[in-house]
Amino acid sequence: MVSLISAQQRLDNMYYPVIPYSFIYENACLCWRDVLWGYLHNLVDWKFVVGIADYHVSSGSYEMLEVDLICLGGTDIQEIESKLHVLGRKDSGVIRIDSKSKWLFVALKWVYENKEDYLDPLGEVELLYEEFDFPSEVEGFVRYMPLADDCNHKDSGRKGNLKKIFNCWSDYLNRMEDLLKEER
Repeated sequence: MVSLISAQQRLDNMYYPVIPYSFIYENACLCWRDVLWGYLHNLVDWKFVVGIADYHVSSGSYEMLEVDLICLGGTDIQEIESKLHVLGRKDSGVIRIDSKSKWLFVALKWVYENKEDYLDPLGEVELLYEEFDFPSEVEGFVRYMPLADDCNHKDSGRKGNLKKIFNCWSDYLNRMEDLLKEER
């Protein structure tokens, strides 16, 4: 049987750090359109889709497609994909933050909060910057880009520049968290 999402429809694998699904659930207000974007870009798999449905139903949702998803597993990929597409199309709310920006935020927040576990956390930022098509809101904490003027830090030299980069990164995360809170 052919999957509903063919090789042409499912996009190439993007670089994306391995992030526990619980971290994603807790840090991003993902609608089904966002989940579909993440699935199509291979950032998450069917288990995440079923987990989001389970979370929604556990939180009081009576959406039948979500209830149906909870009962599905790895042998039901075609049905999971079909229901995910329907749920993604049903999302008709105002888009304040696009799906791509939400997934970028989650990855950058994960790396920032776990930077001591990475040999080169700023290298991770650079990879994500490239994978997500060079978003301007990230430029201020990409090591090889000019330092942003709006990140407050007065030190100079290499250590000062690194502090400034990490401050810019933290500022970005705080701004995005505030925007995401408005969506809840």
